[in-house]
Amino acid sequence: MADTYKVSISCYVLDKKIPPDSDMWPKFNASFLNCDITDLDLLTEIYDGRSITTWHKNNWRASDNFELGQHIGLDFDTGDKFSTMDYLKKDKFVDKYASFLYTTISHTAEKPRARVIFLLDKPIMQAKNYSTAATALLWLFGTADKQCKDAVRFFYGSKNCQAEYIGEVLPLETLKETIAKYSESEKQTKKPSKQYIEPASQKEVSEALRTIPPWGISYEEWVMVLMGIHREFGDAGYQLAESWASGKPGEVERKWKSFKDNGNTAGAVTIGTVFGIAKNFGWKKSSL
Repeated sequence: MADTYKVSISCYVLDKKIPPDSDMWPKFNASFLNCDITDLDLLTEIYDGRSITTWHKNNWRASDNFELGQHIGLDFDTGDKFSTMDYLKKDKFVDKYASFLYTTISHTAEKPRARVIFLLDKPIMQAKNYSTAATALLWLFGTADKQCKDAVRFFYGSKNCQAEYIGEVLPLETLKETIAKYSESEKQTKKPSKQYIEPASQKEVSEALRTIPPWGISYEEWVMVLMGIHREFGDAGYQLAESWASGKPGEVERKWKSFKDNGNTAGAVTIGTVFGIAKNFGWKKSSL
């Protein structure tokens, strides 16, 4: 018997977005039904044009009525290759944990837009925790729409969309690890380390990287190393990052280009993060 997931689905079939001033909004917000549904059936509902959101009570989509969430969606709206399904499905995290991808209701061939849906093995029971989990995934994906993080956010269906079924599930324990890494980066942003106040040289960073096995750390830590190098050196550090990362063809370039100037859309990771990871593998600054 196929696994089911707790997702709330609208009874409305839409082929375009509802205008902001439409009188349809009250009926739409009351149109969602809490369902236990398989991943393929959920994708079919989206393909048919039905919107989805988290489970809520009182027949009204509102933060105070949040009950639980067992999916997280990330929107990619840059309108270039970074928002194509071909690009996104090559991401290591997407390939390992996403359930499916599809082109959104606003997608065009000239301005591609796509959404990645992660289904969780266990639901998140608190609205605050759900929002934190969504924010942590946004931190991991620099080009995702950072607005997609409130607990009862809905995602439009996409009638006759292009879809890519992956069939994986994101374990809640893995998501918690990502949240922990995100929280760590937030602390570093608010309380910069005084140990490495001088600008680092590429030689110094290269020596530190030699102690870090790219396949011996978590994916989140792997991304954080790339973020730290990007933060410190900008594009001048790309070759250093690529020579260390041992990624699949194009993987490092894709992740590198998703970073913003401050490391990512939420929580800057500095070169101190790289040094901290290196210290866990025996690197010492005095050895340089």
